Amino acid sequence: MTPLSPAGTLSALAIGSAVWFGTGWRGFVVLMVFFVTASALTPGGGRRRPMQVFANGGVAALCALLARVDGSFAFAFAGAVAAAAADTWSTEIGGRSRAAPRSITTGRPVTRGVSGGITLAGTVGGCLGAILIGLTAWVVGLATTTGAGWIAIGGTAGMLADSLLGASLQSRWHCPSCGAVIETPVHGCGGIGVPFSGWRWLDNDAVNAVATLVGALAAALTVFPAGAPLP
Repeated sequence: MTPLSPAGTLSALAIGSAVWFGTGWRGFVVLMVFFVTASALTPGGGRRRPMQVFANGGVAALCALLARVDGSFAFAFAGAVAAAAADTWSTEIGGRSRAAPRSITTGRPVTRGVSGGITLAGTVGGCLGAILIGLTAWVVGLATTTGAGWIAIGGTAGMLADSLLGASLQSRWHCPSCGAVIETPVHGCGGIGVPFSGWRWLDNDAVNAVATLVGALAAALTVFPAGAPLP
């Protein structure tokens, strides 16, 4: 299981509680499917910080709470979870691919692990992750068959948005100590990064949050225009 820092554990409990309060056991099952599969795909992963937890689950938790007022928001909740799952699956499966990742915007080879780089295996894996969340929502009765399909589409849209933002607007820094291009101001070697490209405030956590928002909106657009309540 992917370990959590103490503060990360509290953050995860807060999100889980919000999801249970807003969508009941059905939404909680959807969330747990994401958490369990993400943990299984990330053996020995780094300790999750609160910001990482909220970046992946904050939008979903908010949508779950709004579902107490309007059940249609349950679609947005599931779409956000599907986007988080798709992004995690694509990252972990793509990282195991023998093929070199390529930039989603230029098609040129990029260094493995750099945001915006994609592989065929990772993309297919991400789509499967989104489909799994859609199927789970259907199995527990949170969505109809058609709704499950749109949840999967929303998750895939979120994954692609993550890659596009990572390749274009996400902040990048140059480490003067070792010459590496990094995505945080401080490198593991101890060097202090110099801004290289992108928007400074748009770090990986912010990109993940935007991706889940895209997933939520894409899934919910099929419901809100018609005002159709969930079963």
